[in-house]
Amino acid sequence: MKRIVIAGAGLAGALAAIFLARRGFEVEVFESRQDPRTSEKQEGRSINLALSNRGIAALRKVGMEEIVGQLAIPMHGRMIHPENGKPRLLPYSGRKNEFINSVSRSDLNIALINKADSFDNVKIHFSNPCLGFDCKQKVLLTKGNKEITADAFIAADGAGSQIRRSLLLGGVERFDYMQSWLAHGYKE
Repeated sequence: MKRIVIAGAGLAGALAAIFLARRGFEVEVFESRQDPRTSEKQEGRSINLALSNRGIAALRKVGMEEIVGQLAIPMHGRMIHPENGKPRLLPYSGRKNEFINSVSRSDLNIALINKADSFDNVKIHFSNPCLGFDCKQKVLLTKGNKEITADAFIAADGAGSQIRRSLLLGGVERFDYMQSWLAHGYKE
């Protein structure tokens, strides 16, 4: 059985773990955060996720379409409030009865982690950040400089990806990326 290591247990990493586990792979996930199921909820960390048909289709493929009904709030459009004038609704779609869904990112992440964790062939290591990736040795470096080997690696470790940084600094041919941070932020 092939062993796959995923850096990151966010939405992408947890969903990837489910897909791979269903195909019979041995999956290990390394996540820098504490287990969100047992730690205090991190308020203000992220705004809700707008879940479209594409996201719902991915959930349906792993047997989690019911989660949409449990967590989602339909959003038909965005309300515009002009300085001088009457507020008006701008629909997200021109088709009747078509909308996107607002879902708590953390609640959806917990549901995906629970599903991934239900597989015997998935092991999730929380509070165990990816520190880098040795491109030449094909080894993931985690907390305590522990070296993790696998048949394949998936980087789902977010915007500040240590794996992406390692690929750039590790001399991978024809690999480049550009990243710039917004000067402003938000708080929920």
